[in-house]
Amino acid sequence: MGAWFQDFRYAIRLLHKSPGFTAVAVFTLALGIGANTAMFSVVNGLLRPLPVKAPERLVVLAAKVKGATFGFDHYFSYPALLDFRKQADTFCDLFAYQIDIGGLSADGKAYHFLFSYVTGNYFSALGIKPAVGRLFLPDEGEQPGIDPLLVLGFSYWQKRFGGDASIVGKRVLVDGRPVTIVGVVPEKFHGVYSLTEMDGYLPLSILASGGLWTDRSQRGLTVLGRLKPDVSLAQAQSSVNVITERLAEQYPATDKGIAAHVVFERLARPVPEAAEIIPVTAGLFLVLAVLVLLLACVNVANILLVRATVRQREMAIRAALGSGRGRLIRQLLTESVLLAFLGGVAGLILGNWTSGLISSIRLETDLPVLLDFSFDWRVFTYALTAVLCAGIAVGVWPALRASRGDVSAVLHKGGRSDSAGGGRHRVRNVLVVVQVAGSLMLLIIAGLFVRSLERAQQTYLGFDPDHVLNVAMDPHLIGYDEPRTKTFYHELEARVRALPAVQSASLAYGVPMGSSNDGSTVYVQARPVTTGQPPPLVLYNRIDPGYFETMRVPLLRGRAFTESDKETAPLVAIVNQTMARQFWPNQNPIGKRFSMKSATGPWVEVVGEVRDGKYLTIFGDTLSYFYVPFAQNFTSMRVLQIRSLVPPESLANLVEREIRALDSGMPISDLRTMRQSLAGINGFMIFRLGASLAGAMGILGLTLAVVGVYGVVSFAASQRTREIGVRMALGANRRDVLSLVLGQGVWLVIAGLLAGMVGALAITRVMADLLFVSATDPMTFVVASLLLGSVALLACYIPARRATKVDPMVALRYE
Repeated sequence: MGAWFQDFRYAIRLLHKSPGFTAVAVFTLALGIGANTAMFSVVNGLLRPLPVKAPERLVVLAAKVKGATFGFDHYFSYPALLDFRKQADTFCDLFAYQIDIGGLSADGKAYHFLFSYVTGNYFSALGIKPAVGRLFLPDEGEQPGIDPLLVLGFSYWQKRFGGDASIVGKRVLVDGRPVTIVGVVPEKFHGVYSLTEMDGYLPLSILASGGLWTDRSQRGLTVLGRLKPDVSLAQAQSSVNVITERLAEQYPATDKGIAAHVVFERLARPVPEAAEIIPVTAGLFLVLAVLVLLLACVNVANILLVRATVRQREMAIRAALGSGRGRLIRQLLTESVLLAFLGGVAGLILGNWTSGLISSIRLETDLPVLLDFSFDWRVFTYALTAVLCAGIAVGVWPALRASRGDVSAVLHKGGRSDSAGGGRHRVRNVLVVVQVAGSLMLLIIAGLFVRSLERAQQTYLGFDPDHVLNVAMDPHLIGYDEPRTKTFYHELEARVRALPAVQSASLAYGVPMGSSNDGSTVYVQARPVTTGQPPPLVLYNRIDPGYFETMRVPLLRGRAFTESDKETAPLVAIVNQTMARQFWPNQNPIGKRFSMKSATGPWVEVVGEVRDGKYLTIFGDTLSYFYVPFAQNFTSMRVLQIRSLVPPESLANLVEREIRALDSGMPISDLRTMRQSLAGINGFMIFRLGASLAGAMGILGLTLAVVGVYGVVSFAASQRTREIGVRMALGANRRDVLSLVLGQGVWLVIAGLLAGMVGALAITRVMADLLFVSATDPMTFVVASLLLGSVALLACYIPARRATKVDPMVALRYE
């Protein structure tokens, strides 16, 4: 320990004597370690275990319905949940929830409210203890129409009720239904739906609908379970497979063709369908961060190799005085690990600042999104591992080099260093090639994400998002019944249309790529459901007659909705091109009929066909979609959409004034432009975030590569000063010297570019599903290569040009 302490003190003195070198090395390592800790903190925040009992045993039981829409095929019916509870012997418990958006009214005021309907054993299965009051009991919440209870989320309790513990027992209204607050969840528990904080929890029993409890085709529950201690995921999957086969035989009309998968909860966020995407995405960005750290380590290793050459005489004297090779290596590794430690401290500060910056991103959504990428013990463990690996990586080769010199030869040279040895040059050259290759890979990946963002923003959405203002409301939250709600919206539309600069106004249940989506099973008349498959689930929207004009959705054939499509009129719908092709291929869909209820009706007649668009997310293929009129499908929650001749945000105050004029207490849950809505998590946010993160690492990689290339070429030129002087004394001109020095760097850059191309082709294939362009997009590869090549060649040219100005007389006296 005394020897280690001595090495440590000497390393501190040595680094203190070279502040320039120390600052450059620490800053370089800080960039690499900071990028890694920031990226790991993001991945850790996404995959962090829930604050519940034994989270590693928590799984999601996900249905797999053939042909279902992404994000809508993992749900189970309540009767299926009961069957799995009775027959599955691999789970300690099975529980379920269903998310809804509404409003909570208390003390005469109504506010937006995101909540979960949960089974009675929801909290007991998770092992959650209340912060105030009590939670639902296992025998509560699963008998229709009883237990009108409410458990509040901790943050909502603090925000809405000021953290008042006497709130327990208070009667409030949720969507107009009276409930009693019985407790508050603990502060760290935010629900089990990823990146979202629940405002409250209601028992499933409050849904008095008879269909929920008996109809196996009503699949709306997300089911979770807790594995028994001695049960593996594979054993649970085998058990579930047996049960699904048994249910398919017992209930062929509803359960045949439905499989089920058991997925660990942390990999099923936000939905189980993402179980394959999340590890790939997280792994990709971690690889990018590790690549940045690798480039930083290569840079510092190159600097240490130079210092090792300079310190050969010191190492030779130590060896002559009795130091063994192991002792010398330990001393040099102590110095490199100390450098890495200092870089790690600076990197942690940089990474913490970066992760805090990412956590503060405001997503354009009306949901209470929770981004928590704060550091915990996992991040610090990862950072410590990165520091140790970096310290050893940057120091081991220079240490081996410096410690194996010929003592006699070095001492007889009288201190003159000769680094022209081929071995030393080969190592530094290989490191430069690695730097250029790694930097090119980072630039290509960053370019693909930037190109994806650009292509996504140019994609035809099926509507015109410019100059549109969205205002979301729900009069039911403050006690409006159906007739009063209809009157309110009718008067509001008339008032808004009379405002200056308003072109049109209309109402819809949800906006494209928003948080509110409706889906329905579809039964086509005269076309029975395929044997062994459940009826398809199709997304739809409720709109009024002015919707297509406001959103500028092209009507291809048929007609739009009119005021004559009333509640008493025949049911009608308008379908998109994909739905027309899916259910009536090579036919005119106008006049065709389908049902949203059963194979026997009631029938809805198709009266129009509109152009395809984006509905759920910006990703993926176009979905089947249809529209129905509000008059025949009432809902109180609606979005008023206004198309204007002026910037839409300038109308916000005027529109809000008209709403307050009709009812001063009307809660407005969302007021933003359509462009702002599209910047949310279902729109362009993923591409922007990916482009920003990849772009930042690409710039870091480019900077590190350029510094590395410049440093090696510059050092090589300085070591050849005497040679250059001799050549110039014998008649070589400046162009010859320029070609000599520049040529060495050019070949390294070319080799690095070729290696980077090969590496990029390999890694981009993995990320093909995350892109909106081809993973081998030629423009991206060419532009990134030209950019890096040009900057790297400039880094070679500067020291080469400086070498041409060497005075032969000075050079001949060199050393």
